[in-house]
Amino acid sequence: MSESNPPVNDATTRIPRPASPGDQPYPPGPTASPRQHAAAQYGAPLPPPGQTLPYGAGQPYPPAARGPVRPRVLWIVLAWLVAVICTVVGVAGFAGGLFKTLGDAAPTHTFASGGSVSVRLDPADKPMLYASASGPTDVTCFALDSSGGKADLTRPKASQVVTANGRTWEGLFDIGVPAPGTYKVSCKGEDGKQVLFGVGKSLTASAGTLAGGVASLFLLPLGGFLFAVIVTIVVLVRRRGNRKRMAAASAYGAWPQGAPPAA
Repeated sequence: MSESNPPVNDATTRIPRPASPGDQPYPPGPTASPRQHAAAQYGAPLPPPGQTLPYGAGQPYPPAARGPVRPRVLWIVLAWLVAVICTVVGVAGFAGGLFKTLGDAAPTHTFASGGSVSVRLDPADKPMLYASASGPTDVTCFALDSSGGKADLTRPKASQVVTANGRTWEGLFDIGVPAPGTYKVSCKGEDGKQVLFGVGKSLTASAGTLAGGVASLFLLPLGGFLFAVIVTIVVLVRRRGNRKRMAAASAYGAWPQGAPPAA
């Protein structure tokens, strides 16, 4: 008599495949880092236990808060305000230099037709004889030094007109004195003509002051304009770059590869 094994009912089953680390996120353990908790919360695959999530490896992070785009537009406004101030200062400097030049050239010693005045003259000041008349008139003038020697009176190369204290003076002669000293200057106009004479300085004597005013009129506004343009370009370029980085951070949930742009 032979023994036989009892019949066994056939059954089939499928053993589930262990999930790989990249399939599904799993809750981190109690010793997980804050970044692992954040990755698990936002559906990121976690590495095997004992490893950490490196920055910049593609793991999602909590969305970064968006702040104002830097640098602020205020820098552009301030740069153009500086340009305006430079323009105002340049115009004021030119006006000041012009007024000073005219004030220095205006006659300080005056006398009527037929009269004379004793005045100390210096060739470095480029002295000039002026006249103020109501109309065209012929005049005769001379200048003598203390020993009776005549000083040269020559017509100026260019017309020079100075207005001071409401009176207009026209340059008649350059007074060529050989050395500093006191000179007697006398003039006489046509009979019946009202003419007032005066001794002052040529406008070219204050050429340095006038040149400084002209330089301030052009250089200061130009410098302020160039400064404002450069600041505007730099600010707009940096704002554009920071705006792109912020857009990328919003799209991927974190600052890509590095810290967010500085303020």
